[in-house]
Amino acid sequence: MSRVNLARYRMKKAEEILEDAEHALQRGRLALSVNRSYYVMFTAARALLALEEKDSSKHSGVISLFNEWIVRPGNFPAEISRFLGKAKRLKEEADYFVLGPNECWLDIVNEPYL
Repeated sequence: MSRVNLARYRMKKAEEILEDAEHALQRGRLALSVNRSYYVMFTAARALLALEEKDSSKHSGVISLFNEWIVRPGNFPAEISRFLGKAKRLKEEADYFVLGPNECWLDIVNEPYL
């Protein structure tokens, strides 16, 4: 598969995942929506990296390559990179953090350390 076709395939996949994230949000499943939203960004980053013929088997590797090959050359603002890192941390919280009876995901999303 050519790098352009691979990038197109991954962007199409990102669009499908975005639909899943939106549906989860509409159903009030915030943790699932956070998870799927991160994967939208992750998959889109991998699509852009395909154009540079770069990839990694680890999420941290994809983020690092995205910074090196996409953000640093000026194709995207550095803020996008920070947002991708924050989304990864939020996804990990959504996947593994168990909320108590008086806690809310919105409180966690707004934590300044994320």
